[in-house]
Amino acid sequence: MNRSEIIDTAKALGLSPNKKLGQNFLCDAGTIGKILGAVGVTGTDSVLEIGPGLGALTEGLLERAGSVTAVEIDAGFVRYLSGRFAEEKKLRIIHGDFIRIAPSGVFTRAVSNLPYYCSSEVLFKLAAEYRIPSVYVMLQKEMAERIVARPGAPQYGALSVSLGMYYRARSLFSIRPECFYPRPDVVSIFIELSARDDLRLDVDGLNLFHLLVKSAFWGRRKTLAKALADSPHIDLDRAMVLGILREMGIDEKIRGENMSVAEYTILTARLQEAIRAAN
Repeated sequence: MNRSEIIDTAKALGLSPNKKLGQNFLCDAGTIGKILGAVGVTGTDSVLEIGPGLGALTEGLLERAGSVTAVEIDAGFVRYLSGRFAEEKKLRIIHGDFIRIAPSGVFTRAVSNLPYYCSSEVLFKLAAEYRIPSVYVMLQKEMAERIVARPGAPQYGALSVSLGMYYRARSLFSIRPECFYPRPDVVSIFIELSARDDLRLDVDGLNLFHLLVKSAFWGRRKTLAKALADSPHIDLDRAMVLGILREMGIDEKIRGENMSVAEYTILTARLQEAIRAAN
């Protein structure tokens, strides 16, 4: 659908984009084709689409995928999609908030245009509960840059590391505001998240990992050892942390924003061993 078709369709249905839900619909055929090409769906794929809206991507996904499960929070758009794709046997439409429901199924790819207000919640739910091999999302530029940032970059932070535990992220291309209706105030970036197959921490280890990361970045200008020792989120002995950093061959004065995901993972495992030994 182009901009005029979206406006006419929404008007005919008595619907309008909900600013609170961050609804901005793709209206540029070239961008839609570029996204579908990047996602690379085939007949063997079971796709989870979060927030299909008026079905700009849904149509192309159905042409390529073995099945598509579309989760839409807006009842009006659910009614529209149910009518538009009434004959599609490969499509399952679920009315609900993805953050609060748990669509059943094993999915090989996920696709979404994520609004800023719930981007991180959706991504962490995908990471922790679904472990979908390939996730493709449109995000506001600021959020995307934080996710793909590398150690030492200004945008590198707790989000980069925490999500990096589950996925390797890379930026694919930017999407101009005029490719959406309504026109957003910011540039969007389309990114790919590829699930890591080397997740080495157990449940307790993952909990400790996230506490470490949260603690490391709450005191951003502090050394890692001091940030962890002073953290209100976790109780760690500074000498223990320094000892493990030395064993890892890491400078004792390193700051959290200069540690890689792999280093945080090793640090977590070593701390977990030390804590268990002490108890």
